[in-house]
Amino acid sequence: MAKLGIYYEQDDEGKDTGRLQVADEEDDYVIETFDTEKEAEEYMAKLQAEYDRNDKIKAEYLQWEKECMARHNITEDELRHYLVNNVCV
Repeated sequence: MAKLGIYYEQDDEGKDTGRLQVADEEDDYVIETFDTEKEAEEYMAKLQAEYDRNDKIKAEYLQWEKECMARHNITEDELRHYLVNNVCV
């Protein structure tokens, strides 16, 4: 799960530029830069909602995967191989 934050952008000399950055706090990675706090907050809220949704989907999939492997007595590699190569959308 990513932890996002908003920071003031600084130039090469360490002076504030007046712009704001949305960044991943754990990886110290700037995702996007904005002119206003409102824009940064809206973007961060949207991005956090996407991350939260993706985390929920992943957790549900991994639970299903465990149940499917147990039910069919197959390994994780066998299941994933089957899903990648044999399931048509």
